Amino acid sequence: MFLSVFSLAVAVEAQPAPVFIPFMGRIQKNLPVGLAMRLPTELRVNDLLDIDPNKLIIRVFPSEAPPSYMVSLFTCDRSPNSCLLGSFSVNPKQSASARRDLQRHETLGDRITLTPTVAGYLIEGPLQNPSYPFSTVMWQQNDMIYTISFPAIERQNILYMALSMAREQGFYRR
Repeated sequence: MFLSVFSLAVAVEAQPAPVFIPFMGRIQKNLPVGLAMRLPTELRVNDLLDIDPNKLIIRVFPSEAPPSYMVSLFTCDRSPNSCLLGSFSVNPKQSASARRDLQRHETLGDRITLTPTVAGYLIEGPLQNPSYPFSTVMWQQNDMIYTISFPAIERQNILYMALSMAREQGFYRR
């Protein structure tokens, strides 16, 4: 028996969670030049059991100076702050504020191995601010600093999403 494997060079494109697919055109179009966004392959949130993922509102917040990008999920259109479910963001590693936040995470947070060469750092919501109900994971990868922010009760799901993001290819502006 003879087995032969042929390989073709093809462009690998990140495949985010289905909830993001209808918005990918807008997400990629608004991504600042030079930034590579990563999104999880699965949106894992315990509260989604009661929320139709197709009814989530996705907003993008690009900034050109300094370059940064945030994709946020909301459960309603009313008061955006009370409806915020979570967010994913990217900054270039040259961003002074992102470097400060990452250093704070490295000092105060719990270290998590995301890939063999990438470590993330989790800070639980109450450690950031007693009245702040969100936990964050930050890491540096391929000259970018990534952040996930979700309610502290979603600790395990935040970790799963960070693992997924770190293992996926980033995508760029189209």
